[in-house]
Amino acid sequence: MTIVLGLDIGGANTKFAILDYSEDKVSFLAAESEYFPLWKQLEKFSDYLKSIKEKIEKNYGIIDYTTFVTTAELADCFQTKKEGIETISKIVESVFSKDNHTPLMYDVNGEFLSTTKTAEKWLEVSATNWVASANFLGKEYPNAIILDIGSTTTDIIPIFNGKVVAKGKNDFERLASQELVYSGTLRTTIPAIIHEIKLRGKIVPLSSELFATSGDVYMALDMISENEFTVDTADGRPPSKGNALARLARTVCADHNQLSTSEIIQIAKQIKEKQFDILSAALNTVINRFHADYKLNPKIILIGSGSEVIGISLLRENGIYEQILIKEIINAPVSAAFSAYATANLYIDTLRKT
Repeated sequence: MTIVLGLDIGGANTKFAILDYSEDKVSFLAAESEYFPLWKQLEKFSDYLKSIKEKIEKNYGIIDYTTFVTTAELADCFQTKKEGIETISKIVESVFSKDNHTPLMYDVNGEFLSTTKTAEKWLEVSATNWVASANFLGKEYPNAIILDIGSTTTDIIPIFNGKVVAKGKNDFERLASQELVYSGTLRTTIPAIIHEIKLRGKIVPLSSELFATSGDVYMALDMISENEFTVDTADGRPPSKGNALARLARTVCADHNQLSTSEIIQIAKQIKEKQFDILSAALNTVINRFHADYKLNPKIILIGSGSEVIGISLLRENGIYEQILIKEIINAPVSAAFSAYATANLYIDTLRKT
């Protein structure tokens, strides 16, 4: 029995997947996504990882190999990405090193690097969770576009002949090529989506304060449950529908005493429509570029916590009526922690070759 852990460390969520590799067979054991605001609690991150390790080893046995990706180097508790990679690598190494095996980080070129080398290769290992997802899925779906909708961002990843053919290799380049959109189901601030709404026959500008987030929109529209609202709310109150409506009312400097529920729902619908417009523009840019470059219609694969909340409706609005959900590919609850799952699987591929 060989236990392989895959970690995907984000600035707001840490995901992990545990696999057993025995007799050339991979068995899924567990996968989870947990909210941990690293940018606010960096000093507690080591203890948090230790709690994950203890829970895993109590239930599944000693972890033999640890592999990981991260996007948390962008968190503003770090002055630079290099500092972020170095700090995160040291913490992961201190918690998960075992005998002669140091944790391994997946880089943008599809290689695993020891944490002893990641500081000098910081740009190559920054924000590579999307690469792991695409390289894993590309083995079975050689011509595809992955639409990964998370709580904070959306990745649109083209694959041709089993290879990642993204125009960008880092966050800056991917933003510029519309392969990365900083818009997701829960944490996106409302002014990052829309600046004005129509209400009572008038155009009303929105406040630029952090009064509400995209999670409130989908809560108000009954598209997510309280259990699915897994991050901090803007005002720190619980993620109930009533509280979501109150937070959305504040975006126009009002409250629920001044606006009716139906009026706040109107606000939520307009925000949703605008977010869909933003995501549609990026998706169509990548699809059209794929058509022009490769003369093929790619399969569309949906992953991430927003794959069903947003993904299916988004595709329908763009005239796309076929998609593959990750649960149709993998008979395990891995969608919200897919990059962690992919990273662990990719490392097992290297074990097979040894």
